[in-house]
Amino acid sequence: RARLTAREVAVLRLVSTGGQASEIAKALGLGEETVRSHLKKAQMKLGARNRAQAACEALRQNLIP
Repeated sequence: RARLTAREVAVLRLVSTGGQASEIAKALGLGEETVRSHLKKAQMKLGARNRAQAACEALRQNLIP
C-alpha cells in the first residue's frame, strides 16, 4: 500500500471526479504547479503512468473514497 500525503490524497480525490489542475488548484487553494507536483509524486508512489491510472489505483487501494 502506497504512503501518500494528505495533499496527494486530496488531489487524487478531485482527479477521480474529473477535476483539471486549474479546478483542483482553486478548490484546494494551491497553485496549478503545486497540484501537478502532488499528482506526479502520487503517480510515482502508486506506480501509475498517468493521472487516470493513479486515481484508479488509489481507489483500488482504498486510499480515496
